[in-house]
This record gives sequence, C-alpha cells and structure tokens, in this order.
Amino acid sequence: MVVPHQWQGSGSPLLLIAGLGARGTSWHPFLEHATRSHRILTFDNRGAGTGPAFEGPATIRELARDVLDLLDDLGIDRIPVMGRSMGGMIAQELALLAPERVSRLVLVSTTGRCDPHLRELFKLWAELAESGAPPELRHRSTLLWCLSPATVQAPEIQSYLSARIRSDRPHDYAVQSRACASHDALDRLRGLRIPTLVVCGENDRFMPTPHSRALAAAIPRSRLRCIPGVGHLAYLEAPDRFAAEVLEFLAPRAQGGKRVACLSA
Repeated sequence: MVVPHQWQGSGSPLLLIAGLGARGTSWHPFLEHATRSHRILTFDNRGAGTGPAFEGPATIRELARDVLDLLDDLGIDRIPVMGRSMGGMIAQELALLAPERVSRLVLVSTTGRCDPHLRELFKLWAELAESGAPPELRHRSTLLWCLSPATVQAPEIQSYLSARIRSDRPHDYAVQSRACASHDALDRLRGLRIPTLVVCGENDRFMPTPHSRALAAAIPRSRLRCIPGVGHLAYLEAPDRFAAEVLEFLAPRAQGGKRVACLSA
C-alpha cells in the first residue's frame, strides 16, 4: 500500500502520527515550532486525508503496520515517533511491533486501554458517522469533548473545525473509531525499553488524565507531563508550552528516567 506522506523542515528526523480522521499535516501550530530543528515526516493514515479507503474493519495494529511499511519504503531504520490520540495508539503498536525502529516515543492525549466509557464514546461516534448526521454537527459535538472551557472559543478553533468538516470521510471515520474502541496495549507496554514522554491536558474530558498516568506507569523509562488549563488538543490549545516540552525531550541532551509533573501555570 502506498502511504501518502511528506517531509518538512530540516534537522534531525521526527515522525508524527495524526489522530482520528485527521490529515497527517494537521499538527499546526506545532509544525511551525518543530520544523526549525527537525525534519518532520507526516503521512495520511488509511481512511484520512488522501489515504486509501478501508475495505472492511481494521485494528490499530493494522494501522501501525501501515506505518512500518512506510518506514521500510523510505529506508528509515530508526526514528523518534510522536502520536496524538488515535495516533498515540498507533505509535504504541508500532513500538511493540518493531521497538528497534523507534528511538524515542512521545504519546500525546492518548490511552493504552479504552475503558467502558471511552469505548462507548468511540462506538457512538462511529454510529453517528454512519447515520448520515451532518459533518458540522458531528465535529462540533466531538470538539466539545476535546477542548477545555478556557479554549473552546479561541479564534484558531474555528479554522480547526472547518478543516475537520472539509476532510470528513464518514465511513472511514467510523472504521477508525471502532479500531480505537478495541485498542488495548497497556499490559504489553510494560516490556518496552524506549525513552518515552507522555503528554496530557489537565482538563482533558475525552481521555482524562488517569489514562495518561496509567501509560506512564506502565512504560519503563517514561515521564509524564500534564499541561494545566487545556484539554485533549494540548498541541493546539497551548502551542508554546507543548512544543517546549516535546522538543526538550527530543533534544540530544535529554535523558530518560521516570518523571511525573505538571507545568506551572
């Protein structure tokens, strides 16, 4: 399968994996920060952007195999990987499939295992997508789960919402949602030996902080950073703080070791 991808910036490489229904390049404004010091590889997951459509059900592990195929096609032996939300699930499975290919791992606003509430939410979003509900109403409702009260009316949110509506692919969105609902890697992550940063928003109501704390507790050599005042879209809601934390971790001088903290307000 040909995976649509692109490179941006210059410096050390970094692979970004986007979230549910999102294009690979949907990391703004983090991209503006990261491309100053990194050569960023982005791609469209199957079922999103210009990625191929699903022919049937899928699993997160299958989506991770797509990423592994991309690395093989590009001749990339080893690279730091960052994924957000569904992309964080894919990044987990990629690290489990081929740990020797991942030099560092950044898991943003994600979970190692869906609890009953999260599973039902993903299933509901799948059913709404299949029901023919207008894309604007569906994405506005999901956005309320993803934003904190402090950022829900920020000017940049409208452009984010408009982009989600324009790129909507209801059938494929439903397949991705059901793949997320069945994700369960938490126990298997305990064998990883990859330096890992787990990032979450303090006010994330979609995947609350216990999900991130469980990830950080499960993965040896991990550190957890909780950004105050933001929700599920930390990279968009607090771009400067988010970028500073991630880029510090990816810097060559950064060391592993468990660290749990919240940034000061």
